[in-house]
Amino acid sequence: MMKQYWELKKQHPDAILFFRVGDFYEMFHDDAILASKILEIVLTTRDKNKENAIPLCGIPYHAATGYIHKLIKAGYSVAVCEQTEDAASAKGLVRREVSRVITPGTLIEEALLSPKENNYIAAMAWDFKTPLPNAKEIGVSFLDLSTGAFYFFLTHSFEEAENELAKIDPRELILPQEKILGGEGDQTIRFVSPLYFAQDASYTLLRQHFQVYSVTSLGKEGYDLVSAGALLAHVKETQKGVIGTITALKPHPLGEFMQVHSLAQQHLNLVPKGKEKAEGTLFQILDYTMTAMGGRLFRHWVLHPLISPTKIIERQNKVIFFYQDLSLRQTCRTLLKKMADMERLIGRIGLNAANPRDLVALKNSIFLLPEIQKILSVEIDWDNLDDVSDMIHQAIVEDPPFSLKDGGVIAQGYNPELDDLRRFQKEGKAMLIEIELKESQRTGIESLKVRYNNVFGYYIEVSASQIKKVPETYIRKQTLTNAERFTTTELKEIEDRLLGAADKVVALEQNMFETIRDRLTVHTSRIQAMAGKIASLDAHLSLAEAAHQNRYVCPEVNDGLTLRIVEGRHPVLDKMLSNFVPNDTLFDPPTDRLLLITGPNMAGKSTYMQQVALIVLMAQMGSFVPAKTATIGVCDQIFARVGASDSLTKGMSTFMVEMTEMAQILRHATSTSLILLDELGRGTSTFDGISIAWAIAEHVHELQARTLFATHYHELTQLSLTHEGIKNYHVLIREWNDEIIFLRKVIQGGSDKSYGIEVGRLAGLPQKIIKRAKEVLQQLETADLKSPLAGVAPLETIPDALRATLPVPTQDHPIIQTLRSIDPNAITPIQAIQILSELSEAAKR
Repeated sequence: MMKQYWELKKQHPDAILFFRVGDFYEMFHDDAILASKILEIVLTTRDKNKENAIPLCGIPYHAATGYIHKLIKAGYSVAVCEQTEDAASAKGLVRREVSRVITPGTLIEEALLSPKENNYIAAMAWDFKTPLPNAKEIGVSFLDLSTGAFYFFLTHSFEEAENELAKIDPRELILPQEKILGGEGDQTIRFVSPLYFAQDASYTLLRQHFQVYSVTSLGKEGYDLVSAGALLAHVKETQKGVIGTITALKPHPLGEFMQVHSLAQQHLNLVPKGKEKAEGTLFQILDYTMTAMGGRLFRHWVLHPLISPTKIIERQNKVIFFYQDLSLRQTCRTLLKKMADMERLIGRIGLNAANPRDLVALKNSIFLLPEIQKILSVEIDWDNLDDVSDMIHQAIVEDPPFSLKDGGVIAQGYNPELDDLRRFQKEGKAMLIEIELKESQRTGIESLKVRYNNVFGYYIEVSASQIKKVPETYIRKQTLTNAERFTTTELKEIEDRLLGAADKVVALEQNMFETIRDRLTVHTSRIQAMAGKIASLDAHLSLAEAAHQNRYVCPEVNDGLTLRIVEGRHPVLDKMLSNFVPNDTLFDPPTDRLLLITGPNMAGKSTYMQQVALIVLMAQMGSFVPAKTATIGVCDQIFARVGASDSLTKGMSTFMVEMTEMAQILRHATSTSLILLDELGRGTSTFDGISIAWAIAEHVHELQARTLFATHYHELTQLSLTHEGIKNYHVLIREWNDEIIFLRKVIQGGSDKSYGIEVGRLAGLPQKIIKRAKEVLQQLETADLKSPLAGVAPLETIPDALRATLPVPTQDHPIIQTLRSIDPNAITPIQAIQILSELSEAAKR
């Protein structure tokens, strides 16, 4: 058996091998040592008495799902090895084969998947002679094995590929390399043989699988199709060729979607990822879907807003239809609530992983289709799948057991041979009762019982006190402390027939179930198509319900540059806070193009910028928006430069991170983009920061991109004097009894104070620090060098010799007084030159 184990292990050296032995999966050697730690199970040994004992651990086969989940979560893959023949009938060693290799990207078990999130595995291909960031063409494909969804796209930008992969969020990314990635590095990346990525091999596999004469039937030849072929090859290998769920390869047209760049995705908190809680995300606020497949499509809509006004309005109109008819909307949602995940059900069927209850769940979901069609009055392009539901209804009982081995799966009347065997089983049980009664009467043993167990089969049990009455014709089978067990020729004949019938029933049910499953696989494309229609219906209903529940309005969407929002609200905070303050926003190029927003921390600048971006994104999803009215000129991209990213862990300073990310934005932004810039230039000295922020603001202004620029550098407000299209806004603050009150209202005009000390007080800094900070601020503002600054010795404590070298303070000098009295915004250029001339003369004197 260990020789057999090693042969299978050599085929899957990088996976933990679950080796089936009876009712257990066993692991040996290094696999056992590793798995025992992760799974927290006992590590023992085989052949304990030998010096070279083999490390061993095992788990019950019926509890494997939970243990597999732990290993997958820890970043490992599992090769499941099954016994492929019955141990009772096998001659010699039981034959075993690896049935599938389970990796993070190939999970299909319902318990291991997030219902409203796709579980993608992706592959990337390019000209491997060129370093990836510099590649001119990059092909990406991604597949959800649990649903069969398979897509591909080609891009000419590595950054665009990264942004899209951030949305797809694959559990595994397949790249070409000779070696397999070990325990270090990014565990989502799996390196496979470069042979997978050979163009000819990829194209051949695609042609064979999709049964097309040429790959041009799937798309234009390129690295995108190469990546798709490589991904398909990898999945076929891990699933041992059983991938009936993959029926189509579809293009993923990046040009039809708004590009929400990866930093913006994080900043806007669009969707939860993996096991993260959905709370606080846009997805959570808008998601009223009733089905898992609808939830997955809705998540795609959140991450992929449209850029075509025509398509946006088309989606809007469907939302309006359901929004205006409350009764219809509620009826549809009630029906959808009863519907199972048809996509993943047919996925498991196509992967030979479905159980009897999966088939019944699919049938019950299909039964709802005619009712939905009737309610919506759909006459064309609708398939009620009557033949599919009838097939399951005729073959499978209404409430089947989970496992085929339990029997009783196939419905009465479906197969005459099976019915006959079941009838004989019932008659046989009656015959056993008859034997028990007859033998009890014949022998006079009242306690005589006919019983059964797995080891000894059927037997007659007689208590020890009645042994003397046992006839000589009884054949002894077993002696117990208080009883004896016997059989008879008659009982043995019935036993052989009953056990033979039981084995035949199990075998027949197994064969018939597999046949039904195969017949259902033929209809995979039809079932997937209808699952897609139900998902689309569910997603539209979700937007209508969100609009109703959250008091949203339908925005006007066009291809202009004007972006006007009246009394807009942050969609997430509006639900969380009872007193959220609405704000207006106006972009109307060329007069309003860059909005420069000043105000203290905690005043709401970041919230306001997020709010604008989320409203734009919602509008381009086809959603209603949280506002009184809104006109949205579509944006092709959303960028965000906010805070420090995880690049800090890669040895890049805060300022380098800022500048690198800003460079990416400036390379890709267009006049129809929306840019959010928050506190740019904080990572360097004040004057450098102001200079760079100023220059970037001017450059963005030249790009003509609609930009929200929040800053503490009040000097930047001067840009509005020299640049048409730059407008100053600030968050309204009220001072009261030496304190500040945040009013959360954004109004036009610049702010001349940062209120940083007051924010520190609100944050809980000790009163001693607040008092000292105010003293230092006053000294800095008045340049009073006689008063001690923090960290600087008072002037009177400095030695005379050193004090003589210090500049003499010029407090109350006429020049200083004149400079303080000037308001630069209130004088003309001629007046400024005249004042400068007078001050110059005074300084010379």
